Amino acid sequence: MPPLTRMWKGTACTSVTKTHIMQVQPINDNDKENEKTPGHCVTFFTYFAESTSFMGIPKIYASPRVLFKVMWTLLFLTAASVMIMQLVRLFTTFYSYPIKTSVKLGFTALPFPTVTLCNMNPIMLSKAYMLSCDLQKLLKLPSEYQSNDCVNLTDTVDLTSFTETELVCDEYGCYEEEVGGLDQAYVRKEMIADNLGGESSTLRKFVGHDLETMLIECSINGRSCSYSNFTAFLSKEHGNCYTLKNNGIQATKSGPESGLSMVINLESEDFIDTFKTGYGLRVVIHDNGTRPFPGTEGFTVSAGSESSIAMKLVKIERLGGLYGACNDSAGFQRKFGVSYSERACREFCLRNIVIETCKCQPASEATDSTIKICTTDTEFACEDRAYGKYMVDTSKGADICKCGSPCSEKVFETSVSSRLWPVLAHVRTLEQQACLIDSYSPKCTYSAYDFDNVDLRTSSFLKLKVYFNSLNFESIKEEPFYDTERFLSDVGGTMGLWTGASILSLAEFLEILLAMFFWCFTPKSPGTNSVK
Repeated sequence: MPPLTRMWKGTACTSVTKTHIMQVQPINDNDKENEKTPGHCVTFFTYFAESTSFMGIPKIYASPRVLFKVMWTLLFLTAASVMIMQLVRLFTTFYSYPIKTSVKLGFTALPFPTVTLCNMNPIMLSKAYMLSCDLQKLLKLPSEYQSNDCVNLTDTVDLTSFTETELVCDEYGCYEEEVGGLDQAYVRKEMIADNLGGESSTLRKFVGHDLETMLIECSINGRSCSYSNFTAFLSKEHGNCYTLKNNGIQATKSGPESGLSMVINLESEDFIDTFKTGYGLRVVIHDNGTRPFPGTEGFTVSAGSESSIAMKLVKIERLGGLYGACNDSAGFQRKFGVSYSERACREFCLRNIVIETCKCQPASEATDSTIKICTTDTEFACEDRAYGKYMVDTSKGADICKCGSPCSEKVFETSVSSRLWPVLAHVRTLEQQACLIDSYSPKCTYSAYDFDNVDLRTSSFLKLKVYFNSLNFESIKEEPFYDTERFLSDVGGTMGLWTGASILSLAEFLEILLAMFFWCFTPKSPGTNSVK
């Protein structure tokens, strides 16, 4: 019987226990709601901590011990700090817009450049009598070549009294200083150029050398050419200059037997003693459409020689906009009629400065016939002051003209070689060719060689060859060093390395914000409890 008693007691105890629980903890709907939703803000952040793709946050939330929560919190904050520092560096680098330069070699038919030629003698001796008396005296013409009105006049110009304004810079700044003791030959040539600029453009062209009588032979890529293939313009230093019309000429072969070949008669018998320090031709090789400046650019080839100019093309492309300052040629060409170059930009800018300051235009850039050319001493002094002020402002860092490098540029690197030419036997043939072109040429009166004329006759001709050394060209191009694709890749790699996040991970914050917005501003049903 005792076993039966133990079984009854166990059953009774179990029954009492269940009855006690039902009486002590009654369950109703309000208690269930309060147990599950202590606050919706807590619910939002709990959901974020459990589901976020940011590594470390779920560990902080789910770790059973405080020690582990602290450990994961420190690790996550450290990783996030390093990630933020690297992201700052990435953004700083990207928005500094760095560039890199790539150099490539290519091989193709190359566009032939423009070639500009100027005789080193700007005024022909036989035509100088048409100039003003002041110019005739400055040129020191022999009396038989002076006009009747000027032959009896005396040269009263004192070249030793002239001074020049120079820009002097020291530790205290830059200032102008009058400099005397100038070389008389230098002063004479400057005065000749200034006074010649005051003459009409028609007269200046007439007294200069004409390519029609200078050009004896001409060929381009084996095809004959003539003076009609050139356009004339006036240079302050060299008078008449001639530029080859380049109507899409392509170089399909390399070497001295291709390209441009010319035989030039320098008409050395008509050189004025002031410029007769040597016979030669000024040559400028430049890109099509750009303006040449023979006074400061190019090189001189000697008379009595055959000069070969071998070229190599270098194409340069620069990045503008956010990556740097470069100037496009389109707007400049519409305004001035020539393609953009940094030198042309500065020359036109200085011309405008002189016009605004002195109410006249410099003779070297007299492109507007409606504006007076600077000719008087007062105007020359004003012109010097304008140039001096520009140099002072430039030395202080002021970029008045804002003439940067062109965005696209072609540079023709040259190497010059020469040999003596022509031999005496060939000189007579060239003189006969010159007489066929100009029957009034002094060369038509020559007969036998003698000691007095042999040097003059051999120094009156030169042969010029301009060609590409090879059809290889060099391309130098600026490119973004840190482009958008690389930047986004680095940002994603940094976020993934330190926190395991991606771009989509950032959408999780947007999800939480939207959920809180809808909870706060969306109308609720009447039975919904408010969260306080």
